Amino acid sequence: MTEKPAIGITTGCPCGIGPEIVSKAINDERVLSICRPVVFGKPLLYKEGRGEVESLPHPTLPLQRGGISPCECGAISMSAVDDAVRAVMTGEVEAIVTAPINKSHWKAAGSPFPGHTEYLASVSGAKNVAMMMVSPRLKIVLVTTHLALTDVPQNITFDKICYAVRLTDSFLKDNLRTHALTHSRTSIVICALNPHAGDGGTFGDEEERIIIPAIKQLQNEGLNVSGPYPADTVFWKATQGEFDAVVAMYHDQALIPIKTLDFKDTVNVTLGLPFVRTSPDHGTAEDIAGKGIADHHNMVRAIEMAVELTRRTKCHK
Repeated sequence: MTEKPAIGITTGCPCGIGPEIVSKAINDERVLSICRPVVFGKPLLYKEGRGEVESLPHPTLPLQRGGISPCECGAISMSAVDDAVRAVMTGEVEAIVTAPINKSHWKAAGSPFPGHTEYLASVSGAKNVAMMMVSPRLKIVLVTTHLALTDVPQNITFDKICYAVRLTDSFLKDNLRTHALTHSRTSIVICALNPHAGDGGTFGDEEERIIIPAIKQLQNEGLNVSGPYPADTVFWKATQGEFDAVVAMYHDQALIPIKTLDFKDTVNVTLGLPFVRTSPDHGTAEDIAGKGIADHHNMVRAIEMAVELTRRTKCHK
């Protein structure tokens, strides 16, 4: 029997639901049947063996009542990610799954990175990475990630579009026919930035000036890519199977449709890293932290995806 892979799992911000959904997930038979969870993070006390947690009140309650500061919270979650990265880079674990963090807490703790994606790219030495959201009906890759909306246009470049599409194409070719990725083609469609794809420059010139030249370059490289298509119709077409993946220009352009359709089953995958990294698609949900009611299904899906991608990676070696 094939040995179960060791999967590193961070507990995220202790002021959120991360510790709860991790503790539930690592005791879920869906997880225990496919991997050996290795947990990184201070908020929970773990027993040896199957990764069970001690029978104690949920750890976010005393932390919250004790007035844990954003700086402390950020430092704890950053330390857990640091430890997980060291483990995956040295082979102690085969992939990492990160529980949600509060990005403002990372900033308060002194991190210059707006989120996991940017931090993991820096510490791993990856030159080009991309955020891919995967659900049963959509696969969407982002050209830009965590930016103010006013900063998006100047951060959309020819090179960033090309990098995102190349990473997407490589991922699709490596991972077709898995349980999570069932399409048989590798067609990629590019979203426009502006309404009606700019309408010939009426609503902006990014399509004519940046996006279309990038598409032509990618087509010249032999990639099956088309666009730019207006974002108000392209996602519906993708759900009908017309495309394997959509490349979106900015965060909410991508996440609104996929979370609306498949909130509980969407997983964030970072493309371009030297290791597999996934995460749930939701946030810290601090309003329900410590109440014991957080749904851990999305964390289970992220772990399942990490295991599947790890196995696919091994097959290609």
